[in-house]
Amino acid sequence: MKDFISIQNGQAITTDLLIAKAFNRRPSSVRRAIKNLECNPTFRASNFAQTYYLDQQGKKQPIYEITKDGFILLVMGFTSKDTTEIKIQYIEAFNEMGRYLNNEFKKFNEICRSFDLRKDNVSQSARNMVYWKRDKPVLLNVIDSIKKRLQLELFNEDENDKGADE
Repeated sequence: MKDFISIQNGQAITTDLLIAKAFNRRPSSVRRAIKNLECNPTFRASNFAQTYYLDQQGKKQPIYEITKDGFILLVMGFTSKDTTEIKIQYIEAFNEMGRYLNNEFKKFNEICRSFDLRKDNVSQSARNMVYWKRDKPVLLNVIDSIKKRLQLELFNEDENDKGADE
C-alpha cells in the first residue's frame, strides 16, 4: 500500500487512479464518486485537488490528488467483501506516511534551530572581534604604561636602597 501514497507539498496524498487500482474499479467510476460526494466546498477544495497527467500517448488526462480525509470520505461508500481490508491498509499507509513526515519535520526544525544558534554564535564572535580590534591597542598601551611605571618604581627603589645601605 505504500506505493499508493506519496508526498506532495509536505502532505500525504493518493490519487483517484491509485484508488481505482486498489479497489479494482474503473477510474471514471471513482471520479464520478468524487463528483457525487455531498460535502461543503471548503472540504472538497482542501481534500480533492483536480489536476492533469500525461498518459502513455502523451494526452492530458484528469486526475484527482486526494488527502487522507478525502480518501476516508470517498471510500466510506465503497462496499464489497474486500474493501474493508483495503481501507485499513490505505489508512495504515497514510498514518505511516504522516509519521514519516512528522519525523522529517522535527529533524528539519532541529537542524534549523542548530543553524540559527551557530549563526548567532558566529555573529557574536564577529562582533567581539570588532570590539577586540578597537580595544586591543588601547589595552596594550595601558599595559605598556603600567609596565614602564612599575619598572621605574622598582629601579628607583633599588637605588634608594643602595643609598640607605651606604
